[in-house]
Amino acid sequence: MPATLDVSCPNCGKQLKVPSELEGKRVKCKECQEVFPVRAAKPAGGRPAPRPAAKPAPRPPEPPKPEDKPKSPFLDDDEDDLPAGQAPRPMGVIHEDDAARCPHCAKELDPPDADICINCGFNNKTRVKAETRKVIAADATDWLMHLAPPIIVLGLAIGLVVMDIICWVNMTGWLEGSFLEKEDKNPVTGAKEFWVKPGAFTALIIVISMAVVIPGTRFAIRRLVFNYKPPEKVVKK
Repeated sequence: MPATLDVSCPNCGKQLKVPSELEGKRVKCKECQEVFPVRAAKPAGGRPAPRPAAKPAPRPPEPPKPEDKPKSPFLDDDEDDLPAGQAPRPMGVIHEDDAARCPHCAKELDPPDADICINCGFNNKTRVKAETRKVIAADATDWLMHLAPPIIVLGLAIGLVVMDIICWVNMTGWLEGSFLEKEDKNPVTGAKEFWVKPGAFTALIIVISMAVVIPGTRFAIRRLVFNYKPPEKVVKK
């Protein structure tokens, strides 16, 4: 920090600090604008105060060290390991490939116009990545539990159809001798007549059985033909 002198303005008495190298020169007061010469204050013994030692000249800045020089962005990062005197090797393009790549994982598409990347499952048309999950392979128990219900339902439907056919053929004989049979016969055909025709019973049985056969057959076909594989068991994370 440079040495200063404490002086007072002879006009307004304001205390000022001025650099020591201005001693003997005229300065202007900042308060009243009075111009007066700078005189150092005398010590108590009557001798003038010693002048401050001259400030040494500043040293010139040292040249930058070789390791402090800025690196060029176009040079190899290993240039610090090069022997002295050897120039660094400039960076350049080694290989250029124009193959089509997946925008999600950047791996090469196979084939180049593939809609779905085989590496990550990204769909290039819908721009959506397919979800991946771990599943457990179905065992014999899974197959049995999946296929047994439709087989049972299909067997039941076949049994009801066979029962309808049997009722259609034998209903008249089953009603002979019952309270539904009339004593008089048909004068034209000579066949026995009943208070309730056998066909009415057969039709009622067929309607009831079809309420089970139709939906049961649909279920069995869907399960055995279109959805014959057991559902996948997803491994919980």
